[in-house]
Amino acid sequence: MYNLRERKGHVYQEVSEPQDDDYLYCEKCQKFFIDSCDVHGPPTFVKDSAVDKGHQYHAALTLPPGLRIRVSGIPEAGLGVWNEASALPVGLHFGPYEGQITEDEDAGNNGYSWLITKGRNCHEYVDGKDESWANWMRYVNCARNDEEQNLVAFQYRRQIFYRTCQVIKPDCELLVWYGDEFGQKLGIKCGSKQKRELVAAKGGHNCSSKWKE
Repeated sequence: MYNLRERKGHVYQEVSEPQDDDYLYCEKCQKFFIDSCDVHGPPTFVKDSAVDKGHQYHAALTLPPGLRIRVSGIPEAGLGVWNEASALPVGLHFGPYEGQITEDEDAGNNGYSWLITKGRNCHEYVDGKDESWANWMRYVNCARNDEEQNLVAFQYRRQIFYRTCQVIKPDCELLVWYGDEFGQKLGIKCGSKQKRELVAAKGGHNCSSKWKE
């Protein structure tokens, strides 16, 4: 799996590799934990709205209450996800990202796939291109710079989740980028310049983990 690090660079070497993605991250403490933060307790996972798999509009119908899909604020990015309820606090967890599981490398080029690492040199994709199998997270666009990023994407127990890394006010678009530890595993530098280049290369839509070169 990927090496887990605190923001200060400490490596959790005492954790065996297959268990690395059992960790979650507390945005307030800026530390990793398993199951529950010692200071702030267990994290809050926001559940999707329940919809039967295979429904033509499955992805859109899974939106949690208070979120809406409408035109993105990023030029030429198509649709995006917006908060239309009260402010979303730091540390909320959304997910997992849904889609078809495949090892087909072509899935990594469609703009809706995340790469899941299963071990050293072993991975698969969760492909959210098909709306009847995906959930609402497929519509979340990539942040173009650090200032507008309000979600962090990370792998947890072989699934992809998004975590709020700042308060998301009403009428604000949800915009995601990789967490430090996930981006490092994928070989991606998370500076604003690299974000702009990747967004421009993919027309502003999902910055999925297919960018792993």
